[in-house]
Amino acid sequence: MGRFNFTKRVLDNLPAPERNKLVDHYDGQLRNLFVRLSWTGSRAFYVRRKIGGKSERIFIGRYPDLSVEQARKQAALILAEVAKGNNPQEIRRTARHEQTLGEVFNNYLNGYALLRCIRVKDMIQDFQRYLSDWRDRKYSTITRHEVQTRANQIMQNNGRGAANHIIILMRAAINWNLKAGLLQGENTWSGIQQWKIPPRERFLRPEEFSAFFDALDRCENEALRDYVKLSLFTGARRSNVLAMRWDQIDFDLGIWRIPMTKNKEPLTLPLTRQAMSLLLARRDKSKSEWVFEGNIPGAHLVEPKRAWYKLLEAAKITDLRIHDLRRTLGSYMAINNNSLTIIARALGHKSTAATQIYSRLTNDPVRLAMEQAQEKMIGLSLATPNAESVIGQLFEQPAKTAS
Repeated sequence: MGRFNFTKRVLDNLPAPERNKLVDHYDGQLRNLFVRLSWTGSRAFYVRRKIGGKSERIFIGRYPDLSVEQARKQAALILAEVAKGNNPQEIRRTARHEQTLGEVFNNYLNGYALLRCIRVKDMIQDFQRYLSDWRDRKYSTITRHEVQTRANQIMQNNGRGAANHIIILMRAAINWNLKAGLLQGENTWSGIQQWKIPPRERFLRPEEFSAFFDALDRCENEALRDYVKLSLFTGARRSNVLAMRWDQIDFDLGIWRIPMTKNKEPLTLPLTRQAMSLLLARRDKSKSEWVFEGNIPGAHLVEPKRAWYKLLEAAKITDLRIHDLRRTLGSYMAINNNSLTIIARALGHKSTAATQIYSRLTNDPVRLAMEQAQEKMIGLSLATPNAESVIGQLFEQPAKTAS
């Protein structure tokens, strides 16, 4: 071990120690800086300093990847941190054990989502689709600017809904880790605002029904045909219809008991004559526990997207999603002047707030009042053009019935 001023020429010519030995040489200019030589010829810069009564050896970098001047600058920064009362070595130890974004997400899945959420599969797919390249990054290295940039990219490439979903998911996952004490710091996703999405109002229009059912009746895919009809007849969410089981249906009472909905609550739906007829026909031919058996034995049908698009192409209908069948039932219930409370009950909404979109279709008292006013105006237009007569008609009271 020696002490001398480090230069490139000096370090290049230092003799290697004996086999399986290490030798430290200290810099004559910065006393805490030293270079460690191994018997293999490798050289590495370190800082040695007593911190909290304990001698710490802090790695800086390898020579010649790091020059002498660069090593001195890095050593000076480390010594400045120590002077402030910080322990760079302890910070590094903590960083080595700090969780990656993938570990943070898995903590949330295993500790919360798998037990309480029904969209776990979608959560996993969203993380893999949009954040897989960040899986092995330490959480603290991901800045708020990076998060905002990634959210913007998702919005531009996949739409506002996809961007909002990943923001909500990661904000919840990180908050859960923070509350559980598994993570320290701030939630870099909490300040990212979601994009406003206007409510979708698409449903099957009256002029589209004929072509839609004609294409449906010509469809050779029996599972798709029955799945679409049952989605329309029940107004249930597509995930519930796909996972419908025979033991959930009471054929005597004509009801369907859904064990869990999106609202995390069970729901009992009445089945109409059309729905019951369809289910009875399928039951006679079924050998599965599922109403709609999938291609994989023991599994239910997955959403038939390709067959759905072919159906729409045959019907020459555009911009219609399977979920719009649920909205179609609600819309025609509103058109038939059913109350929002009844519509909310049929669609499994927890409150009428989610059903307000159908209020524009109801024949409510406003329309009735407008029609009565119009009838009065038309009646006046047919009356004699005498001012006193017209005023009298406006203010005349209905004749009282003699008792």
